[in-house]
Amino acid sequence: MIQFLEFLWELILAGLIFLRDYAFYPTADGSFSLMRIFSLLIAFSISGAIVVFLSQGAILKHLGPTSNKLRAYSVASVSGIVLAVCSCSVLPMFASIRKKGAGLGPAVTFLFSGPALNVLALTLTFSDLGRGIAIARVIGAITLSIIIGLILFLVFRKHETIDANQSMFEQQNIDDTSQPFWQRGLFFITLIGILVFGVYRPLPTIALIVFLIVQLILYFDKSQILEWLTETLSLAKRILPLFVIGIFAAGMIYTLVTEDLLVQYVGSNTYGTNALASMFGALFYFATLTEVPIVKALLDNGMHLGPATALLLAGPSLSIPNMIVITKVIGWRRGFTYFTLVIMLSAFAGLIAGFILI
Repeated sequence: MIQFLEFLWELILAGLIFLRDYAFYPTADGSFSLMRIFSLLIAFSISGAIVVFLSQGAILKHLGPTSNKLRAYSVASVSGIVLAVCSCSVLPMFASIRKKGAGLGPAVTFLFSGPALNVLALTLTFSDLGRGIAIARVIGAITLSIIIGLILFLVFRKHETIDANQSMFEQQNIDDTSQPFWQRGLFFITLIGILVFGVYRPLPTIALIVFLIVQLILYFDKSQILEWLTETLSLAKRILPLFVIGIFAAGMIYTLVTEDLLVQYVGSNTYGTNALASMFGALFYFATLTEVPIVKALLDNGMHLGPATALLLAGPSLSIPNMIVITKVIGWRRGFTYFTLVIMLSAFAGLIAGFILI
């Protein structure tokens, strides 16, 4: 009993340490950074802005359940290119476009492709892992995001029909904003710029924040700003508690699965080894950009290129915190279907990549 309690305490401590390191990102010199908290803050701010300032009519036109499928899935599959977000930071954006009327398929397509296709992650993949695996990641992310989105649409399409007398997203007015398009566009571009530069480029970030404040003063009234802040806070209150629980759980799991153990079982290119790598990626949390050095270390220790590709596809797109929040947004049945598809199809894509990249 004493040994069990000691083991349990070690797990709890590992979860707390992992949570601390996430919130207060440790740097090379031993100090701590608020980089991730800042990124999440901006991600929630963008999400609140989507709900308040983005026209529901535009969302329904481009990503809605009845929109042109080719356009909807094409837009959703590449929208994440401009966002330096991880699987958790993209969640409030996913929840927001879903709330504004995006169909399940396009919304899930955005959810999967967003973390894998941000420019920073792709740049690091090309430079550290090589052109072959980087191209496989790009093609895999876009292709799988569309396939997964379409499958979810087909499976749950009966529940996606909007009744003529009742919107499934509880919005009273499709033309819900009179804000000039250029002002809203400039506002979103500024927020995305702050997210991309973040704490990595302090001077551009400060300049963009000042520019954002000027826009708020010139183009938005107090009621709009208050509504934006209120919606941002509402999203944070709904998502952050689940997010914290998931990060804590991921930290405990890290103590149970070692890198050496993983490499032992993913040194060859079979569907089983790819599925194991995909499952590992789905369960563990990878902050944006961190998946590249992790995969490089695994490759250096004997991991095959196939499972490495599967890990790169599933890792940024899923995590325990991600799974918890997704089920809250779209329900357990849709969520479980999504998780299963990500793991199975990422493994299949890794298997193909493993044969091509030899």
